[in-house]
Amino acid sequence: MAIYRKDVSEKSPMRVFERSIHGGLGRGNVGAVVSRAGIGKTALLVQLALDDLMRDRKVLHIAHESPVDRVRAYYDEIFHELALVLGLQQPEAARLDIERNRLIFSLLDTTPKAPPSQPTPLSGPPSSRGSVSVAKVAETVRFARDVAQFVPQTIVIDGFDFDVATSDTLAAIGALARESGAEVWLSAKSGAHAPVNGPPSASEARASTPEPLRRFYDHLQVILLLQSDGDEVRLQIIKDHDNPDLSDLHLALDPKTMRVVDESIVVARATGPRDPGSFHLYSGGAQGAEATFGASAERWGCQETHFSFDGHPFVARERGRVILGDEELGKGDFSLVYASHRLKRPLSQIPNIKRILQTVWHQITQAEEVFVIGSLQDDGTVRGGTGWGAELARLWNKPTCVFDQEKGAWFRWDMTRWEREERPTIQRTSFAGIGTTRLTTEGKKAIEQLFARTFGETRS
Repeated sequence: MAIYRKDVSEKSPMRVFERSIHGGLGRGNVGAVVSRAGIGKTALLVQLALDDLMRDRKVLHIAHESPVDRVRAYYDEIFHELALVLGLQQPEAARLDIERNRLIFSLLDTTPKAPPSQPTPLSGPPSSRGSVSVAKVAETVRFARDVAQFVPQTIVIDGFDFDVATSDTLAAIGALARESGAEVWLSAKSGAHAPVNGPPSASEARASTPEPLRRFYDHLQVILLLQSDGDEVRLQIIKDHDNPDLSDLHLALDPKTMRVVDESIVVARATGPRDPGSFHLYSGGAQGAEATFGASAERWGCQETHFSFDGHPFVARERGRVILGDEELGKGDFSLVYASHRLKRPLSQIPNIKRILQTVWHQITQAEEVFVIGSLQDDGTVRGGTGWGAELARLWNKPTCVFDQEKGAWFRWDMTRWEREERPTIQRTSFAGIGTTRLTTEGKKAIEQLFARTFGETRS
């Protein structure tokens, strides 16, 4: 691809991997990215896939936990961010080439009662565990090759359930990689584990591998560990083929795009009052919390954009209002079944819910940080349609704070759970402010104090 730029290549994690991992993963080999939930496994896999796609390599992406439209949106989000930050020439032409070289399949609904990598039936013999997933993966690869005439050079399997897999399962994945002549990348969710500081020695490597991946150590050629480190994600090599001397990458990755962090990432980290004119609020302009976010943005001198649609029943803010047409709304289209699944409750009874969810997608897409006014539920979701914005923010690993009006306190998502946050401030120059239409006096005060802590008291 002629438009693949040198600066894009140099800042891709894959370039560093190829220098640090004997030329990369290699065809016929299996690699795994492991971390706790919410650190960025999917984002890294998508970044690696994009790197291959922009070098004219064909990628087959198989998702276990997300529908096709969600996976495609993830690619679009990360590609858009990379194109902006790195100044990619002719981004639309690059996007078309990516579409031609990529095939996405979802196994989300393969079985009616269990994820496809779990044993079916659950009472089956241990030797059958994981066989359903491997069979469906192999079937998908054959379909791509024989029916779609699509021969992948890289296969991404995201959300594979290692907890129920066996050695036979991983041996079958390895055989698939060799038979197809492709690199195969898997993601693995780890439980709590001790931090890994620096490359482990040959004798420590297996013990340093978090469960459930440790018991499959011999079936994997490369193992990469992601660890949260404040506003950044650290990457550590746990296994590099048979090389006993592991490279110490010292790599910090942006949690949103998984690209190597450098000085081009602009994050407002000053501790004192900041220039509000350089900050931009993205919201929906509805009555209640969103109107108060907008009024506060105007009062403190921030820019504001409110994504809406014709006939929105709760519009209360006209400054910065952007009416989205059907085509623009369609970019944020998600299945109501999927959104209800994420929020663990039906949404179809809420008036105009589909278009409301579509506008929320635009708000969260534009923001680098998200503030929500509402009520946290026992399952970790936020009550009502507002919860979709919080779910997207968590799904895309964006810094997220929720003010719970019932508890009268702020909570920050730490990638695994909600933690009490005493005095949050706005840290990113593009931020979303969303929330309930049933704003309480305490919720209104929380929004105004958020702006006051960030920008200082207004002159008026």
